[in-house]
Amino acid sequence: MEVIFREYKDSDYEQCEELVNKAWGFDKVFSPKPLSDLAKLIYTKGSVLSSNYKMVVEVEGKVAGFIFGLNEYSKKPGRNLLFGLSILWKLMRIKSDRPDNNDLINALKTHEKNRTDIVERGRSEIVLFVVSNEYQGKGLGKRLWAGFKDKCIASGVSFIIVETNKLGASSFYEQIGFRHLGNFESPLHEFATKGGQACMYEYSCQ
Repeated sequence: MEVIFREYKDSDYEQCEELVNKAWGFDKVFSPKPLSDLAKLIYTKGSVLSSNYKMVVEVEGKVAGFIFGLNEYSKKPGRNLLFGLSILWKLMRIKSDRPDNNDLINALKTHEKNRTDIVERGRSEIVLFVVSNEYQGKGLGKRLWAGFKDKCIASGVSFIIVETNKLGASSFYEQIGFRHLGNFESPLHEFATKGGQACMYEYSCQ
């Protein structure tokens, strides 16, 4: 099995978005399809644009996982106003239900407010981290994490945070040394994981 760890390329985007969709089931959560596609774009493309560390693992020529992160001591990602405006424009044009446009906008606002009550934005963070179910348990995720962690430590970062769900990857983060900072209410997490609990974790690099 040929496994390659390398930097993310723009041509990887569609495969990364598909991994995100399989992990969180956007096609099942949002309808109609244009709203599902928009949710995937917000979550995946938004993470690409807000990260300054992007690595993928390729297995037999196909992206099997990736980690997008923010290193607070590296060059900051630019604010992409055009991306934000394009999202608003697309939302206005979509006729939807379950949840509707306003639900999605309000969910984003509520999520951000409640998350910020626990920890401010701008700190070093795992922004988005996915490994295909097919390749979990084979050490690929730990190697992706180790690359980001080592880069942060070399830059002088003291702590790395991550947002996750108690019914999702929280056990993985606890296993690799993250400690629980707190829970927060998030309609976004409720959409994707019924009965799940949004939470923040922190890893000490010291």
